[in-house]
Amino acid sequence: MATKLLLLVEATEANLFGKGRKVQQEMDQAKADFEKAMDSKEDSKQGKAFRAKIGLRIRSSIDKIFIDGAEKFAKFAELRLAATATGEEIPEPPKSNAFVKIKSVNGEIFSYFPEDKAEVIFQLGGKYQNVEIDAKTAIRRAQIIANQYAYELDLENSLVVLQFLREELEESGDPFTDSDLNEDAEDIS
Repeated sequence: MATKLLLLVEATEANLFGKGRKVQQEMDQAKADFEKAMDSKEDSKQGKAFRAKIGLRIRSSIDKIFIDGAEKFAKFAELRLAATATGEEIPEPPKSNAFVKIKSVNGEIFSYFPEDKAEVIFQLGGKYQNVEIDAKTAIRRAQIIANQYAYELDLENSLVVLQFLREELEESGDPFTDSDLNEDAEDIS
């Protein structure tokens, strides 16, 4: 019985470490793809298609990181309030992650988004969730970052981010328009 248990533990550990290595390889590949696209000046069909693919990953990353920030800051606000009420130590605020899982035509994959920009988007999600900024401000600030990447990737189309917030505004009768992009002069880089 002890031998079977030991073999099971060894097999489980090998499986876990193997998966960890695979996940790290996937994250390394996501970062390498991002960097390759950002450095690419190739004007071929393949080069443009690759940059467009990475652009779509960036758009998905921005949306996922924003939602993650909103969710984690909502939970953090609850924990902070509970800690304050009970006199306990206030927990550290949540941080973003440069790697997120996104859906692609081939299933779920990792996408890379630079940590500094990921943190800005994450904080935007938190500020929106905590009603420190409104939906238009959140969209505008995230769109500025997306526009920078679309420009750097030399994409033919812009990367429209936070579409779910745009749809909420549309349903409420106050749609986000191009003129809303120019209202926020605050530097978020």
